[in-house]
Amino acid sequence: MEMVWVKSKVTMPRIIPNAIERKKLLTILTNNRMKKLTIIQAPAGYGKTTLLSQWLGHIKEAVAWFTIDRNDDEPIRFIKYLIHTLSFSLKQELYHLLDERAPLETVIDTLLNELELYKENMHIVLDNFQAIQHPHIHHLLIRFIEYLPANICIYLTTRTHLELPLANWRIKGWMLEVGSRQLRFDLEELQTFYYGFSHDEQQVNALKPLLEETEGWIAGIQLMRLSIDTDAYIHEFFMQEIVTMLPAALQDFLIRTSILNHLEPSICTVITNEATSLATLMKLESNGVFIEQIASHPPVYLYHTLFRKALQQELKRRYSSETVTAIYCETATHLCQGGDYVAAIELALNGELYELAHEWIQCYLVEIFAEGHTLLFGQWVQALRHAQFSVDINLLVLYITTLFSMHEIDKANEIIEELLFKQDALQWMDGFKFIAVSKIFEIINAYVAYMKDGNLEKAKVGLQTRVNVRKEKSSLYRISLKYNQFEPRILRTMAGMKGKFLPVEKIDALIQVLCDSEIKERNITGVTYGLLAEILYEINDRERASKELETALQYGLYFQDPGLFIPMYLLKARLYMTNKQFEEAYILLHEAMKETDKSYWIGVLYIMKAQAYLQEGNISYAQREFFRVTDFINYKIARRNPFYLFVQSKIYYAKNQLEEALQIAIRMKEGATREKQVSTLIEASLVEAACHFELGKEESAISILHDALEQGALYGYCRTFLEEKAVFPLLHKYWRIRQHHQKDVFQSVPLAYVYKLLQKNNYTDKWHDSLTPRERDVLQLLAEGASNNEIAQHLQLTEGTIRVYLTEIYAKIGVKSRMKAIVWAKEWLGY
Repeated sequence: MEMVWVKSKVTMPRIIPNAIERKKLLTILTNNRMKKLTIIQAPAGYGKTTLLSQWLGHIKEAVAWFTIDRNDDEPIRFIKYLIHTLSFSLKQELYHLLDERAPLETVIDTLLNELELYKENMHIVLDNFQAIQHPHIHHLLIRFIEYLPANICIYLTTRTHLELPLANWRIKGWMLEVGSRQLRFDLEELQTFYYGFSHDEQQVNALKPLLEETEGWIAGIQLMRLSIDTDAYIHEFFMQEIVTMLPAALQDFLIRTSILNHLEPSICTVITNEATSLATLMKLESNGVFIEQIASHPPVYLYHTLFRKALQQELKRRYSSETVTAIYCETATHLCQGGDYVAAIELALNGELYELAHEWIQCYLVEIFAEGHTLLFGQWVQALRHAQFSVDINLLVLYITTLFSMHEIDKANEIIEELLFKQDALQWMDGFKFIAVSKIFEIINAYVAYMKDGNLEKAKVGLQTRVNVRKEKSSLYRISLKYNQFEPRILRTMAGMKGKFLPVEKIDALIQVLCDSEIKERNITGVTYGLLAEILYEINDRERASKELETALQYGLYFQDPGLFIPMYLLKARLYMTNKQFEEAYILLHEAMKETDKSYWIGVLYIMKAQAYLQEGNISYAQREFFRVTDFINYKIARRNPFYLFVQSKIYYAKNQLEEALQIAIRMKEGATREKQVSTLIEASLVEAACHFELGKEESAISILHDALEQGALYGYCRTFLEEKAVFPLLHKYWRIRQHHQKDVFQSVPLAYVYKLLQKNNYTDKWHDSLTPRERDVLQLLAEGASNNEIAQHLQLTEGTIRVYLTEIYAKIGVKSRMKAIVWAKEWLGY
């Protein structure tokens, strides 16, 4: 029977409508356009075919495209289709080469001689080459490639590794290789896919979690855009395109091992009872399954996130609940026995083995806190309670400290009420079993109560109590509790009462009590020193703040508590910035990044770097550092972080994007009001007031500033106002209103407080001193209503010179128009 030629197999696929142009990859192909061989290797759905279609569609040269399927894995059929492809592309008869009596090697040689006659550049594409397994075809292709004329290039797209002499060809410089890492969508391509060429920073950051989940896998991104029920679509894709195409044994291996975050051969062997797990993992990677090796010694592999999720769905579909439970239990036990208690607990909870997870959390409690897994601990206890599992009292007390550190106040109070109820019913605090945590419970209650009411005598009962048991008999004494999980300032935590701080003398008295007790050796004392340092800085006692922060920093580094030492590094940077020592601040922040491996805290340090550059006046560098933040902090988390939002609003303000800055300030203010965060409320109000003032809404600006001053006066805030330079013209106007109009509505803010802020800033003198005598003359005449011509005549200068003077004056006093300069001169200099 004669061959039936399928035209679509030898026709270059049409470019998908609205397909994103892969500019970076097209540039790579352009720069390597005369490489003898280009191999594009990646699993299904990475856009291999689309990329080549885009690339070859751009160039005006001959293209021979052969889309391969499994039927082509036969030498004679493959060679016939290759010759047909070339005939179709070149529009000339080559079928005379198909002499079935001649060896196929001879046919290849004759074809090569025929191609030597073609003098133009030509591109031959063998698409889906993974379908070719026959060694004779590989042998023929090797010969074809090695003797190919210099004007002809070959492109292979494949999901799998190729049985070709690639090492030799690399050495000869014949090859360009493009892999899945290069084919993944980057953030710029993802935002173009979703929003076209028009998008703002908020939209871009919102896509970062999607990019992280899909790992840039193009088919996954498309499927997630198509439907709300994305899991079903993605599961169907993986099952049809990957899993069901594999032998049953490999399918079973994939599905069973999907419960693991990281694939280590020894653990895979436990799950599958297969001694050749390493060979299986290598084979899966070689076959283009969604798996990659992330470490060599020892070997560790990783499934693609979405692939793993689909496999876990299949696990529950194919196996009984008893079998699934047995898989989780056996694997988790093996992990725990091997010392990986974190992975064991996570796996036990994922497999709903709550009793086992609870037992291991109790067993490894000291290690959990010592190794910085506080947040995980909180998540584990929450998962147990969500499953209505009865959690041990020791864990519940420590859970309270975790909740306080995360600002989960309502949940913490709920647990406290629960424990107090149990005390009434069971008298658990009076027994030996819970003596250690009962004292922790007392200390927490006493500390929080003191921060609320400042009653030292009452607090001493809980803080100075001594435990009548040898410390070495209770492992809980070795636990270093963390009191701050994410706040850049201790003032914002429960220790700082969310910015409603006590007077310095009260904090001094508390530190004295702590240092006179055994609590001196605990991290809570370091937190209190950190709080004292921040309060001293806020009230502008910078010299003593510098001293106290060093003590807090020592505690934080000793206990390896980034929730303490990072805020202290930030405070130290602020002190440098206040003294205009910006270079020292940048060096300090860079060094601080080396002290932690927690990506969140590294992101916070980048926010601080952005703020420092802003304060220095370098907007472009500030944007650069700020954009890096979401490389370390998930955008969904970052956009709820007041520090992130504050600096973002300041960047918008510096760029004169006042409406954007205003919207962020309002969002900050709403969140701060909801959470009763005083320091954030003041910061947000100041940005909001500055925006309103700049937009010409003076009455609103004055009212908002008054609200901020009202909060600030209650607790003695100073530096927060002094660092907001943009608000000082408004503050001076507020001062003049208070002096001359005596509005009843403003009486809640002491005038002495406002005067103190203005005095500390030296605002008027600073601007006045920056002007030269001649500039002051020009400004005075301008304020009196003189035109440029009149000013020039009066000072015996030219109008051009007056215009130069005015430009300099505007820059120095920070205005952009003649009218604003006149208003400024009248209000500040009394002209």
